[in-house]
Amino acid sequence: MLELKPLLIRCLLAVAATISLVLVMVSLWLGPDMEPGLTTLALLGSATVVVLGAVALRQAWLETASAKRTLEEAIEALPASVEIFDENDRLVAFNRHLLEIYPHMEAEFKRGARFEDLVRTSIALGGVPAAVGCEEEWLAQRMAARSAARQHPSEPLLQNLHQDRWVRIHERHTRAGGIIGVRMDISDLIHEQQRLAASKAHLQAFVLTTPNGVLTLDTDGHVLALNPAAEALFGFEANELTGSHIDLLFGIWMGARLSPQALVGRPQELTARHRDGQELTLHLSVAEVKTATTHRFVCIITDLSERKRQEVALQEANTQLAKQSVTDGLTGVGNRRYFDRLLQQEWQRSARHGHSLACIMVDIDHFKLYNDRYGHVAGDEALIRVAELLRACAGRGGEAVCRYGGEEFVLLLADCDLVGAQVVAQRCLDSIRLAAIEHDASPLRRRLSFSLGLAACVADGQGVAVSLVERADAALYAAKQSGRARLVCSEQAA
Repeated sequence: MLELKPLLIRCLLAVAATISLVLVMVSLWLGPDMEPGLTTLALLGSATVVVLGAVALRQAWLETASAKRTLEEAIEALPASVEIFDENDRLVAFNRHLLEIYPHMEAEFKRGARFEDLVRTSIALGGVPAAVGCEEEWLAQRMAARSAARQHPSEPLLQNLHQDRWVRIHERHTRAGGIIGVRMDISDLIHEQQRLAASKAHLQAFVLTTPNGVLTLDTDGHVLALNPAAEALFGFEANELTGSHIDLLFGIWMGARLSPQALVGRPQELTARHRDGQELTLHLSVAEVKTATTHRFVCIITDLSERKRQEVALQEANTQLAKQSVTDGLTGVGNRRYFDRLLQQEWQRSARHGHSLACIMVDIDHFKLYNDRYGHVAGDEALIRVAELLRACAGRGGEAVCRYGGEEFVLLLADCDLVGAQVVAQRCLDSIRLAAIEHDASPLRRRLSFSLGLAACVADGQGVAVSLVERADAALYAAKQSGRARLVCSEQAA
């Protein structure tokens, strides 16, 4: 009988009850005249009703017990804690996850306390950190929110049990007036959100305070965002640049439309312009940021303008220093050090290629008398003028004019034979004569004049470069001995 289906049992019970009712009515109608057999049949019908009723009750109890077990198993299988309150707000069912979250409340849960009493006990035991110091106020707010949820279901509540554990509470009211609560441990999610928030704050602080310019671009190269350093670097405010293509900043000066994809992984130094037109030297690095939902490019810009200016200034200073180290400070032509170095270089080149090398020694006649007559300041001016004349006479070899010492100058002419050197030397004599620089103290012609000595040869690998200078100097001595204001070649001096 225990295995009969509920519908069949109810049908049998109804039939037995009907038969029993009919027999009872017959017995009442017949009274004492009723046959014993009918009486027995009525009793049997009544007994049948009782048995079938007992079977139905047993089946109903088994079904209820089975449903309860199924519900308990379902609640226990859930990954979240579940609590069920009746219409009087008493706890009537819960699963083990609720005990894992609130282990200090096990006794209260098992005795089926009311929700308000459960909260009070939890507060008293320190299970609600947010209520410390404002217990009654916090409890009133919690109960008001629970009551309001009957008419207007609210958003889930977030509760911090202690520093490392957070739960999200969902509460829904049933038609019978009870409440079903679901509590989910979302500590990992909250901790991840906290880490992300901290990381975002650190990143934002870095972007806002870094001296490097930071631009965020879309895949087409349009500016999405920029930091204050980028604003200061280019002289544009964020709202002016947002939405603009990076060509506005770089492309105009680079002569081509820029693609952020082409700039990834290729740090480069480039030139740009400030809003006011000032030239900028920048170092640009571009990184691609691609996730399942976003695709961006981040530009890190370092301003190298000041360093570049310093490099150029240092290079110019070094060039100037190098030039000064080989330049005569008064006349601007090469000094003796430069001449000695140049002589060795040209001597070796002459020996290597077999080209002639010529040297002209120049001495200003009676220059001591000039200084005595006009003073040293005028003498310096005369030396400067003589240097300019000699450089003009040397032509393409003007850089090979050097001050040899005092009032002596020397011209070193590469790839020039004796005949060509004589042309240059004669040009020097004519130039000083035409310049007509006054020299009243000169015993010659009351004008500044030159004495020149000339030598030329093809360098011998066995010889020394200074021999050429010695020959030209000997020719100069001969010119002075011959009356000055003239040219003497080394062959003539010999």
